[in-house]
Amino acid sequence: MKNIEFAESVDEDFENDLKETASEKFLNTKGKVIKRIMTGTFLVAFVTVGIFLFHQYRLGTFKDPDTFKEYINSLGYLGPVALTVFQCVKVLYAVIPGTIGCIVGPMIFGPVGGFVCNYVGICSGSVLAFLLSRKFGFSLMRMIFPDKKIRSYKNWMNKWTKHFHIFLWIAICLPISPDDFLCYFTGLTQMKFKKFLIIILTSKPLTIIVYSLIFGNIL
Repeated sequence: MKNIEFAESVDEDFENDLKETASEKFLNTKGKVIKRIMTGTFLVAFVTVGIFLFHQYRLGTFKDPDTFKEYINSLGYLGPVALTVFQCVKVLYAVIPGTIGCIVGPMIFGPVGGFVCNYVGICSGSVLAFLLSRKFGFSLMRMIFPDKKIRSYKNWMNKWTKHFHIFLWIAICLPISPDDFLCYFTGLTQMKFKKFLIIILTSKPLTIIVYSLIFGNIL
């Protein structure tokens, strides 16, 4: 009887193992499906927002600070949210003039309110650009930037890998540097997310503060 009971227990354990294996396979398959759905949803949203921005561009919304200011004012209480989202999105698309938001923000909401909207929006967009680039790699970058630009920075990186974090911090501080591209590009490097986040959070305020003081009528 003991042998029979042992044999039965072995069969039960074997069946449990099969159930667990099947369960794990189901979870793995489900996880892949969810990832594909999320990726597809993101791509649809990315294209949709791009079409909307292109439409606004055709209407002249981003033509100059005055037209953009008028557009933000027309949104009423949603103005600060719209400016923050705009500053986030403009980093991702990297074709919209970034200074327009930095100028209009303090003009409408004052130096403090303008700074908060611009800082939160730009930092959020920079982090998203880094994460998206790390997730989708060169295929995403080639959709946004020319190959020549990517190759030139890649060759430069191969020579100055040890000092790239210093270069990135200084470049982000400068208003004329290609910040959006650098955020995407850094996602392709081996830099840890925590280091990138610290660089963004500490370097971004400097330029934004200057814009906020000038166009907020403080200076």
